Parts: sequence; C-alpha cells; structure tokens
Amino acid sequence: MLVVIISVLLLQGIFDRQGLPVRKVSPRDGVLDLRDIEVSDCVVNIENSWDFYPAALYTSGDFASKAAGEKAGAEVSTSDFSYGTHRLRILAQPNRYYTICSFSLDYASRVFVNGSEAAAFGNVADNGAEFEPRVGYMTIPLFSGESGEIEIIYQYANFVHREGGYIPPTYLSTPQNMERFKGDNDLVSLSLSGGLMLLALYFLLNAAVRRKADFLLLAFFCLLIALRDQNFFNIHLLGPEASWYAAYRVLILVVMLMPVSVLLLLKRAYARATRQWLMYAYLGMVIVAALLICLLPTQVLVTVSTAVYYLSIPYLCYLVFGVIRHYIRQGRLVAADILVLSGFVMLLAGLLYEALWTGRSAEVTHYGFAVYGALGFIFCNAAAISLQMQQRETALIESRSRNEMLERMNRMNMDFLHKVAHELKTPLTVISGYAQLTGMQLAAHRLSDEAPENLKTIQQESQRLADMVSRLMEYSYGHKSELSFGRVLVSELLENVAAIAAPMCVKNGNRVKIDDGSCGDVHGNFEMLLQIFVNLVVNASKSTRNGTITISASDGGREGFVLFRVQDTGCGIAPQDLPHIFEEGFSGSGSSGLGLTICREAVEAHGGDIRVERTGPEGTAFAFTVPKEETE
Repeated sequence: MLVVIISVLLLQGIFDRQGLPVRKVSPRDGVLDLRDIEVSDCVVNIENSWDFYPAALYTSGDFASKAAGEKAGAEVSTSDFSYGTHRLRILAQPNRYYTICSFSLDYASRVFVNGSEAAAFGNVADNGAEFEPRVGYMTIPLFSGESGEIEIIYQYANFVHREGGYIPPTYLSTPQNMERFKGDNDLVSLSLSGGLMLLALYFLLNAAVRRKADFLLLAFFCLLIALRDQNFFNIHLLGPEASWYAAYRVLILVVMLMPVSVLLLLKRAYARATRQWLMYAYLGMVIVAALLICLLPTQVLVTVSTAVYYLSIPYLCYLVFGVIRHYIRQGRLVAADILVLSGFVMLLAGLLYEALWTGRSAEVTHYGFAVYGALGFIFCNAAAISLQMQQRETALIESRSRNEMLERMNRMNMDFLHKVAHELKTPLTVISGYAQLTGMQLAAHRLSDEAPENLKTIQQESQRLADMVSRLMEYSYGHKSELSFGRVLVSELLENVAAIAAPMCVKNGNRVKIDDGSCGDVHGNFEMLLQIFVNLVVNASKSTRNGTITISASDGGREGFVLFRVQDTGCGIAPQDLPHIFEEGFSGSGSSGLGLTICREAVEAHGGDIRVERTGPEGTAFAFTVPKEETE
C-alpha cells in the first residue's frame, strides 16, 4: 500500500516538474488578446469570461448578420438557462496555428470555429425531446489566418438538471505544446486513479482475508475517489458507446457516496463512541437515496444527492460529538488516534483547497485536488487499522500465553493431587486391612497373638498418614519442608514393609516372604523407601493369585549400592505395555498410572535406578538400587 501511494506521488511530482508552465488570461468584453503573449513556451488557461447569450442557439452567420440578440450582463448566471450560446473572439498573431483543449459543456455541446463546426457532443436542441446528452474531452485546432482573428462559439443544451452550461477550464497553446500538455494530464489522471483502483483491490483482498469491514470501507472509498475523476471515468474507463444515462447516474452516486464513505470510516474508527442504531438509520436513508438515483428521472438526481449531503450533516455532528466525548473520557491520544485524526485533517485540507481553487463545483470532478488529501487519508487510516490489528493480535497472543500457563499450572496441580491421593491411599489401605482382620478376629472371639502387632501397625500407619497430612498443609501454605536423608536400617525397613504388605496381600490369597540377606544400611528417607515398597507390593498383589511375593535386599549389583527386589509369581506384564510402565498416567489395568511413576521419582531422588529385571508367565521382578550409608 505504501509503495503504491509513494509511487503515485512521485509520478505526480515528476510530471509537475517537467510539465509546461500554465499562464492564466482573462478575456475582456468577450475578446482575448494574445498578440503580445508568446505561447510557444507555455500553456494559456482561458478564464470563463466569454460573452453569453441565454436561451438562444446562434451561429457565426447570426453574429455576422447582426441577427443575434444582446449578450447577457455579468449579473446573469448560466445556471438559470437550459440552453444558450457562448462566444469568444481571439486576437492572435497572423497565420499562426493553435490548439484548444477542454471538456465539452454539460451535457450537449457544439463548437464552431470561424463559422465551421469543429466538434459536437450529443445533440444540442432548444427542447428536451430533441436534446441528446453526451460529454467528452475535445481537442480543436485553430488557425489565425491573415487577419489574426479567431471566433469560437459554444452552443450548449442541458435538460438533465438545472445547472445550465458551465464552461470548464479551457487551455490554448501551440499544437506541439498541447499534445505534451494532454499527455501529462492523462498520465497524472491514469496514475492517480489507476493507483487508487489498485489500492481498492488491495484493501478488498485484505477485507476478504482478514474479514474486517474497515478494509472494505477503505476499498469503497478508493473506488469512489478514482471514479470521481471524469477524465479517467468518461475518457479512459468507459467505451465510446457507453450509455450516457448509466454513466451519469454512476457519477451522481459517486459524488453522493463520498461523504457517506468518510462518515462510515469515522464511525468504524470510533465504533463504541456512538450508538449503532443511528448508523443503521443513516445507512437506510442512503440506500433509499441510491435506489431513487437509479430509478428517478435525471432532472431530480442532483436534488436527491444534495439532500443526502444536507442529511449527512446532523450525523456528522453526532459523530464529532461522540469522538470528542471519547477523547475526554479516555484522557489521552494513542498512536492509532493520532493517525486517524491526521488522515481526516489531510482529507479536509484537500477538500478546502480544492473548493478555494476552483470556486465552482463543476470543475471539481474534472480537475480535483482532494485526491491528494484522500491519499493521505487512506494511508493514515490503513496504518491505524493495521496498528490496531497488531495490538489486538499481541493482546491475543499474550492472552493465549496466559491461558497456556494457567493450563499447565492446572495440569501440574492435578498431577500433584493425583500423587497426593495415591500416597494417602496406601496407609489407608494398610489401616483398613489390619482393622478388618482384627475385626473378624473379635467377631469370632479368637484373637491371635498377632493382634497387638496388628494394632501397632495400624497406629504406625495412622501416624504416617498424619505426617503426610502435616507435610501437605505445610506445602499448601508455602512452607514446604525439605526431605531429610539419613541412615536407614535395612532390617527395620523390611520389617515394616512385611507388616504393611501382609494384610494387603491377603485379599488375593498371596503371602509375603522377606529375605533381608546380609547387607549394609542405606542412606535415604525412610518414608520414601517404604512408599516404594508399598507401591511395588500393591502392583504385585494385583497381578498374583494364591502366590508368593518376595521382598529381598542384597549387596549385589552396583558398587556402593544395595539392591532391593520385589518379585511375584503372577501373570507378568504385557510386552506392549513394558516400555511405558514408568510413564506418568499410563496403566494397563485401568488404575491411576501413578504408582510406578512415584517409585521412579523416589528412586532417582536417592540417586539410584529402577528397572524390570524379568517378566513373563512365571511372574515379574522389579529391582531398584539405593546408595549405602558411608562408614566413618
């Protein structure tokens, strides 16, 4: 977008720098004296001070025979007459060739030069029935002859609306200069309007890809500014056989919709500053006016377009009020606001300069300056929209990052809760098993000698459960205690394991066998080591029926480590599950899948390793190592 705008402005600057100088001249009493002006190095712009004969269609013969009526005074306006005649006499150097260029008069015109018809657009008539409109750009050669006098007569007829026949800017110079002048003007028109059409396509594609109405409005505005140039629209865009009535309705629509597009862009830039229903009401009025322009006779189209202009003023005031209130509430201007306001200032400056330069609305559509302000307006609005989109995308990325972080924290919390639940479940299982065993003995009135030991185990597991809850509370309040590592007696550890494991295995008819061997003490945390054994025994008991679970300790394996084993005579681990058994959440039996993960983390925390030594139909053996306590 920026490349297109800069290219258009550079081309315009090049053409202006290389173009011929334009000199304004004013006829006096319908006579233009060029005898003291050398037109070989400039182009003469003839101001609209021709003799005017209202409600009459005169030829050179009428003026030669003095059959023409009196010319109108300076107070008479051509806008009040539907047809008439303009006459200009040029006093030039003898036997010189000239060329004049201009748009034809609105909306049918016929040109006579020294008594001969030189050009005709449409059909000039004194009534609407015979009148046929047509406009175009005319280039007419002139020859001063021996006398050096040239007579130019414009006949016009306009039954399209009540604006009469206004003479657009007329330029005169040598034929070579006029060809160069016309070429420069065509290049300017094509570069500006063609660049605007390219920008319209660019914004249209952005609207389709990004699904944003702001770009659609910018595309619409670019299209309107491009078609507003009649030199581009009538001469270069439309074919010679195009319907004039259709082209005229399009031109009226373009002129009417220009302020509408600007107001809609202002509304989109400050969407929350004003109410939506007023915009819908305004758009409804515009749609009705557009339909009327397509259906009503051409004589009332300008009235409809003008009415839309006047009805746009209250909505403009409402939008300006909303924007001012928005800035007061916001208390500051951000970068996007500065860009939007700068764009509107540029557009307003272009329109004001154009109005002051031309002085007449008819010239605006032929040689407008608002296009340059429109280019600045388009650039600033597009930059503001892109900046707002970038800010929204950045906020969205930050929001997604926060959501992902919260999701990760939530997963970590869930994992922590699962592990805590698994840890708490083990002592509860032991307590429940021994309580059930003792309860059955009491119900049968046959307490064994093991009853006191069972009650002692229940007490120990209750205390262990209480310690877990205490550590959990410390963790939740941010006072997580450090794990203490020290000497752990292997015989005492296995004795506790046997006491806890025996009732857990009764349910499936399994028995627990302890083989403490002869090994040194280990360096670790008693609670964590006990939890490793409990988790392995729970898994072994699940896969074993009426079998034996053997827990052993030995000095074999790595030097400086004690090797612990938990072996069962169960059905073994499925081959497809074996690579994943230590993964968090994986379970081949439908459990939580945390037991072996906790074992792995606890063993690694001691500096050891855990593995499956064997598995199959004869059973499974898990082995893990724990470092020995160093002797002094």
